[in-house]
Amino acid sequence: MLQPFKRMSRFTIATILILICLISTLEFVVQGLSLFRLDEAGYGDSYILYDVLQFQKTGRIYRNLAEPPFLPAQYSPLVYALYSLPGRVASWDNPFVGPRLLAIATFIACICVMTSIVRVLFRSRLVWVWGLLLPFSIGPIPVWILMLRGDFAGLALSLLAVRLLLSDLRWAVPLSAVCAGLAVQVKFTFVAAALAGAGWLLVQGRWREVVRFVGFFAVSSLGLYLLYSLREPGMMSQMLALSPGIRNVAGNVAIMKKVAGELVILLSLVGLASVEWHASARETLLALYLATTFVVAAVTAVHAGADINYYWETFFAAVPFAVLGVLRLLELVERHAALGPALAVFLFIHSLVPVAMSAEERIPTLKHGWVDAGNDEMRKLSHALAGSRVFSSFPRLALLTPNPPLMEPFLLSYLHRLGKVDLRIFTDPLLRREYDVVITYASAGSWRNVKQLDPELRSAIESSYKPYCTFHRGLFHFPDGEDPSTSILKERLTEIGCSPASDEAKKNW
Repeated sequence: MLQPFKRMSRFTIATILILICLISTLEFVVQGLSLFRLDEAGYGDSYILYDVLQFQKTGRIYRNLAEPPFLPAQYSPLVYALYSLPGRVASWDNPFVGPRLLAIATFIACICVMTSIVRVLFRSRLVWVWGLLLPFSIGPIPVWILMLRGDFAGLALSLLAVRLLLSDLRWAVPLSAVCAGLAVQVKFTFVAAALAGAGWLLVQGRWREVVRFVGFFAVSSLGLYLLYSLREPGMMSQMLALSPGIRNVAGNVAIMKKVAGELVILLSLVGLASVEWHASARETLLALYLATTFVVAAVTAVHAGADINYYWETFFAAVPFAVLGVLRLLELVERHAALGPALAVFLFIHSLVPVAMSAEERIPTLKHGWVDAGNDEMRKLSHALAGSRVFSSFPRLALLTPNPPLMEPFLLSYLHRLGKVDLRIFTDPLLRREYDVVITYASAGSWRNVKQLDPELRSAIESSYKPYCTFHRGLFHFPDGEDPSTSILKERLTEIGCSPASDEAKKNW
């Protein structure tokens, strides 16, 4: 009598899990529509793109900080080299498109390598499909897909390093070490694959292979950094500009809570609890990798500039155990009939309902031409600002000017808190009213107790410029005391729809 009920419960739970993954892909589709936006896909894109474009023109990544825009390039050289490739092989009307296509490709690479890992672990037919689907259930990832970061490129290399160690290839160990080293080249916090791989070989007593692994890793990571530093003398000082960092433990704890609530993490806990550690060296490697990714993320994400992307590697490292967790849950339902309905209700309330509600909110986005409307605003604004002296703390609008004095205001605020920048190179020209217009965000922002606009910089703007109008999320300030009727730029902004600044905008920028 119970057998049909058990089968129905298994089918229901599997269906709910598949629906969560499939509905979650709608967010990926929505974000994919941003591919051709002239605006940023995420905060910081303009800052990175500026350095990528300068690298294409000059052949140098780490600029002379005595010249605008004065602030360091803080990412690893391979990030800028990768994102410069599309611009070297083709001409793009929208400079964001080529790098975004590369960002998508690196995410797809992560999915492919993870699916391959799952196929190695589970020989059963079609189990690999769970490895393909579950990464799409990770809620925070879609909004980062098009961002110009090195996270997914580094993650793909780290996962490939782990995948090679799971293989029987003759050169698996040195190839794995090279991949782990290249991951560090993309972002030097991607050390989990190297630590886990070396530790795993050490535990197994494979001493000769430990030496080979460490040697190849050192050459492909530290060795390449040394070569880069010979060509780019300012590399290390600029990459380490944020050290020792601003600690923000509470912000990291808040991010950890979001991580812990993700479905793939909850399922992985079930999988981890059911692993027979003495029987499988492969599961031991993956567990060591998962633990290492979490420890590295937890330590590095303490600094106030970190976001949930520091935990991408942990999410992906959890996927094989999440797949095992799915299989174990279905087995438990088969053995204990009463567990099926309770588990189905939990999955429905915890994951399916929130995902479905989010998808419903996003469906109207698919129907409206918001990309074309935003691009039209950017083109109009670019034309209006042509020939003007502009100071912008709005990174995307700063990119519209040929020699922006500032590209990353959050970085400036962070470095000022650390006492590593002299604000006078920014504030003195403002106090002298050397700019025709100053652009800020219409509303003030902050991240983990660091203000997006440094208070001293804001004070300098406020003392010499007055808010005039708002357009494209920006607030436009003009020199105090200037007659509005004499400003051609004001007329241009009015013509494109720059609306008079509200009292709230005048207070809260």
